Amino acid sequence: MNDHSQAHGHDDIRVPRGALIGAGLLIFLTIIGVGIFRVTGQEPTAQVPPADQVLSVRELKFEDGDDGSVLVYETRNDGADQIIHSVPSGEGGFIRGVLRSLARARNASGISRDHPFVLELHASGTLVLEDPQTGQRIDLQAFGPSNIAAFRAMLHSDEPLQTGSDQNGAP
Repeated sequence: MNDHSQAHGHDDIRVPRGALIGAGLLIFLTIIGVGIFRVTGQEPTAQVPPADQVLSVRELKFEDGDDGSVLVYETRNDGADQIIHSVPSGEGGFIRGVLRSLARARNASGISRDHPFVLELHASGTLVLEDPQTGQRIDLQAFGPSNIAAFRAMLHSDEPLQTGSDQNGAP
């Protein structure tokens, strides 16, 4: 054995010639591809939206049901608010806590319950509930995935929810 190479920790590393040629070809083709996009002014098809870009918005009103549930209505331009979600009595402690916090701020400012809240999903994945009347914003992501699941359901619900309250003449 060669004592000199073991004493200094030198190993003879050999990279196969084909791997070197392949890596060089990949780098060359990448540079050519980027150059073509730059020269022709084309935009890549996959682009990441800015993190603060709002992807989805819904204006919501919340109302206490006769049975202790919380009814969630989507505010519509024609004035006919439509129920989209219901939180059964005894459930949804996180939703109820968030709504109590926002209601306290409105009561302290003398603002009516008639104004909708705004639920926004941002490109960063952040889900925010905002009260445009008081300026209060709650970043729901801070409370963890299990606590925001119901708010996500409100954001993505497309069909009106049929409940006993809805059928009995609630707005």
